[in-house]
Amino acid sequence: MNKSAINKRIVNKNIMNKRILITGAAGYIGHQLGNRLADHYHVVGTDIRKRDDLDFPIHVLDVRDEGLATLLKEEGITHVVHLASILQASKDRARDYDIDVNGTRNVLDCCIKANIAHITLTSSGAAYGYHADNPEWIDEQDALRGNPEFAYSDHKRQVEEMLADFREQHPQLQQLIFRPGTVLGADTRNQITSLFMAPRVLALKDSESPFVFIWDQDVIGAMEIGIREDKTGIYNMAGDGALTMRISQTDLINRY
Repeated sequence: MNKSAINKRIVNKNIMNKRILITGAAGYIGHQLGNRLADHYHVVGTDIRKRDDLDFPIHVLDVRDEGLATLLKEEGITHVVHLASILQASKDRARDYDIDVNGTRNVLDCCIKANIAHITLTSSGAAYGYHADNPEWIDEQDALRGNPEFAYSDHKRQVEEMLADFREQHPQLQQLIFRPGTVLGADTRNQITSLFMAPRVLALKDSESPFVFIWDQDVIGAMEIGIREDKTGIYNMAGDGALTMRISQTDLINRY
């Protein structure tokens, strides 16, 4: 057997040995990632809502449910992708905190109980916080200063602090953390796209108010590579450059 054939067998064996669970699997990124991974891996998902139109099964399960550990063991899961989170704050901040922060803690605890090898998590650029003294371009070494008055930002910061603790206490659970900017795609509909597509855009006078974006398929592709190659570390996710609020008044954004 030649070297190329041997390497191919090793790659195929590694793929077959990976069994993946995705939280938030019914969501915009979750279902696309799951469908892509299901072409090569055993994939199951969890979410608080059921979907039957996907290439992999979804179990209705809250991220705060300790029963997740049992599911991980029953399915022989080796890799977890934790996507479940509150994207739009509700009027019940205690509930949002419970899902975002305590929910993530439960996922991590269940991973430890089930001897999971690798976890991929989506944090956010919001974890850096929105401050007047932020550098023009933020990299992964900059401090996380998520604003307490902005639940999404604050929760992402707290989750990352928790992840740092788990890296020290449980180094056997490899972590891959992404901090994406605003995710856009052909079918994306969220608070940011609504802002840009409005007839009039509110902005601060004399402020560029730049946004960084990343295409949804690039996000999914990065996650797929991270799982396939067992990557670890912390990475910002953004396309090249930034777009200002002024550009949103052109046909470029409105066409999107």
